[in-house]
Amino acid sequence: MKRKVLAAALAAASLLAFGGCSVRAQTGFSVDGDITTMTQINDTVNGCATVFGEAPSNLVTASVVDSMIAAQISRDMAKQLNAQISDSDLASMIQTGQIQALPSSMMSDPNCGSLAVGMAWQMLLTSQMGQASFLAAAQSYDVTVNPRFGTWDPTTLVLSGSGSLAQPAN
Repeated sequence: MKRKVLAAALAAASLLAFGGCSVRAQTGFSVDGDITTMTQINDTVNGCATVFGEAPSNLVTASVVDSMIAAQISRDMAKQLNAQISDSDLASMIQTGQIQALPSSMMSDPNCGSLAVGMAWQMLLTSQMGQASFLAAAQSYDVTVNPRFGTWDPTTLVLSGSGSLAQPAN
């Protein structure tokens, strides 16, 4: 009986240890525990590459991840501030050219369009709050990044370093 319990415990520990590695490898980043997977990142890179007529290899994935993290923080911040505008309102504004900094073509792909809406939130909040206040508020979010992308700098909202699979990133 003791052997069966020990074997079950070892099997469970093994699953946790090896399962944790595979989940970690599939996680691109998280913002306050909300995980974005590597698949979501790849889908966004591929979607934006298609929109801009580029090969996905020509887009710098870390730059897309930068934008995706800042977009997620901005969306979360807008919710906390009870923003009176919605994602669909911003999507319409992008599509009709009312947000000139973002090409309306980004909305032709759902993944690239979602990124564009998040970027629009960042522009809107920065405009309303001021750059310094926005950055100060953004620093309160817990961001964890897959080490392959480098290290997240909460003071500038950008990734730094070349990335490493040998050490965890913050």
